[in-house]
Amino acid sequence: MNISIIDDEVVLASRIKRKLEKNGYWVTVYNSLQEFINHDYEERDLYIIDLCLWDGSGFEIIKWLRNEKHSSTPIIIMSWYNDTEKKVYWLDLGADDYLAKPFQPEELIARVKALSRRNPMLKYNWNIQYKNICLNLNSKEVQVWGKKIHLTKTEDLIVELFLSNIWKLVQKDEFIQKIWWEDGYLWVSDNTINVTISKVRKKLWDDFSLKTKINKWYILEL
Repeated sequence: MNISIIDDEVVLASRIKRKLEKNGYWVTVYNSLQEFINHDYEERDLYIIDLCLWDGSGFEIIKWLRNEKHSSTPIIIMSWYNDTEKKVYWLDLGADDYLAKPFQPEELIARVKALSRRNPMLKYNWNIQYKNICLNLNSKEVQVWGKKIHLTKTEDLIVELFLSNIWKLVQKDEFIQKIWWEDGYLWVSDNTINVTISKVRKKLWDDFSLKTKINKWYILEL
């Protein structure tokens, strides 16, 4: 499940991102309205939007998503305001849930899971197809030519990371953070990375085409 967070509180956004990633979600953070809108638009599975941004209002993002992009993707809004009438107004505007600051990350995780349970598109249609490989993002099951392939947790995270970022460069630091950060690894050797990727390639019958770029970046080829 791919999630975008738009929040100008850098520390809080980073904390939420780590918590979501620890629970198996893939997260992109934007720290301003313009940073999000100017970025190449790519539909996500969920948006978490702060209403009070330093360069504008989260309302503008909601309107942009709903009116210009015609997106029906679920939206959770965050705000320091805790007024019932305003909550109702914001939900009527196009948001799917409201979370008052301050909150514990565990509460946000619960809200995300609740949206997944009641939204069929989030709950069931989580498949990524690449060549002869099919990854179900809900069950984490990987199939090659319709045959289920057993992967370790680390191998599964690698497959999901690259299938979710086809033709996009993934920097080594980002790669380590998303694959090994839960184990507390601040540094992982090139040999560990190469051996793990080699095992993934072998299990997926070399249909998993990765290239190494300058500065240890990787790209998944079509």
